[in-house]
Amino acid sequence: MFEKFFKQYVENFKPYHATKRLVYEDGLLLIAAMRYYKLTKDSFYKDFIINYFDKWIDSDGNIQEYKLEDFNIDNVLAGNALFFAYEETKNEKYLKAIKLLYKQLIYQPRTQFGNFWHKRIYPHQVWLDGLYMGQIFYMNANRYFDNQKLADDSVEQFKRIRKYLYNNDNKLFYHAYDDTKHMQWANKETGMSPNVWSRSVGWYAMALADMLDFFDEGCQTYNFFSEELELLIEGMLPHLDSKTKMIYQLVDMPDLEGNYLETSGSAMLAYAMIKGAKKRAIDKKYFKLGEEIIKGIEKTYLKEEDGEIKLEGICRVAGLDNVRRDGSVEYYLSEAVVSNDIKGVGPYFLAHIELLKR
Repeated sequence: MFEKFFKQYVENFKPYHATKRLVYEDGLLLIAAMRYYKLTKDSFYKDFIINYFDKWIDSDGNIQEYKLEDFNIDNVLAGNALFFAYEETKNEKYLKAIKLLYKQLIYQPRTQFGNFWHKRIYPHQVWLDGLYMGQIFYMNANRYFDNQKLADDSVEQFKRIRKYLYNNDNKLFYHAYDDTKHMQWANKETGMSPNVWSRSVGWYAMALADMLDFFDEGCQTYNFFSEELELLIEGMLPHLDSKTKMIYQLVDMPDLEGNYLETSGSAMLAYAMIKGAKKRAIDKKYFKLGEEIIKGIEKTYLKEEDGEIKLEGICRVAGLDNVRRDGSVEYYLSEAVVSNDIKGVGPYFLAHIELLKR
């Protein structure tokens, strides 16, 4: 059913935002299509990627509706597929677009301790989401332009996450950190947001797994990412649902009324387990556990009606930027639960592609 679902989803693709392009939501599907093309050589997926970029990038490498001065880390993720587009076509406009996104990260504002702000409108804040959004592209660009100094910078940003977004008592990573401790959701002593949101942990797990691609197995930096990924997984193990192996929207509150098994965070965790085990960065037992999570998602939320396939149980969105979105338990459980949102479907596709690679 995966292959049918993937092709159906790409065939029915519409940009996630009406007025924005190369957003991270579109980027998830572009990355999945890129990896599936590399595996199958089915030109349908390559054409999808090239057509998308051709529509929204002009001959000078300008991206429609993109503004560098927004310093929005989310806007960088889709750039990971630009390297593929350039290598396949040698069209210079793709390289120019890569350099534009790279320039954003070079000038991206930072916290006092040196990590990228999540966005200009979220000053002094680091979100777990942002490590996946920005750092994988940063590493791809660093490798492309052979800048070891900036590659070292990327690694150091990961090293600070445990200090600022990890709770040593319960062994879990939290959604966000405010360097000023002024946001309504920020703990006045630690600066951390108050709850463990499934998808934020999932974003970070995928970032750790993908960073393994840039280093030789067994080297010091590879071992760092291996250890961090294993640390994250071990912290999550007590909170997996015994039947489905999925995780809850609020990870450590399974018995809370209104809490639910959430697809996107579960699929992201499964992806990180499967990829990490395949790369021998974490215990091989996590490959099987990742498979079990995917099966649990499928049994719980994957439906087919009249030939249309739907993946349900996906939190539509969650953020920490205004009075309502305050990081509280009530807030995380108030957001809509939807089907076929790319933030759940994309990681599900990525996990399946990793399984097919074996």
